[in-house]
Amino acid sequence: MNKVLAILGAGELGKQIANFALIDKHYSKVIFYDDFNIDKEIKGNTNDLVNDFNSNFFDELIIGIGYNHLKAREEKFNFLKDKIKFGKIIHSTSWVDKSANIQDGCVIYPKCAIDKKVIIKHNTILNLNCTIAHDTIIGSSCFLAPSVSIAGFCLIEEECFIGINASIKDNITIVNEATIGAGTVVVKNIIKKGLYVGNPAKFIR
Repeated sequence: MNKVLAILGAGELGKQIANFALIDKHYSKVIFYDDFNIDKEIKGNTNDLVNDFNSNFFDELIIGIGYNHLKAREEKFNFLKDKIKFGKIIHSTSWVDKSANIQDGCVIYPKCAIDKKVIIKHNTILNLNCTIAHDTIIGSSCFLAPSVSIAGFCLIEEECFIGINASIKDNITIVNEATIGAGTVVVKNIIKKGLYVGNPAKFIR
């Protein structure tokens, strides 16, 4: 595919996304932008993105800001969404039902399974081997770590982090800005944002 991808965020996450973009042949070239890194490989920062897009330096944008800064991910997306075309990457080894809706700015890592009528809202990342069962909604600017399993009819609101190997039973709602720790098992609704760990999940702070 002869398209150029811009990635905002040149850290480890941005580099992983670039690798998938090129090796899995979604894009032919990647250009990095970063607000803090001034390495010679960085084309510019957020303020340069709109002009460079309008000047046809790149075709689409994906945000490579990691899970420690989910609020910033959402803010950057909302600032740029009406000015720049966002892309998305669904790795070729992942299975996505035809009825699922994966929105712009999302990155789906290898070997994920996304069942029927799942909605994954804009700017969300699913890391390796995540499984999302039918009729579940994942909100905007969420980050799911490797091997997260979410059963059917769940609602994960925006800016949530779900840790590695976490499991969420069916018909669960998790409030926005919640953090679910590694290996946590969620069997009841999470109605207060904060950190939850354990089996079953317990509020920590």
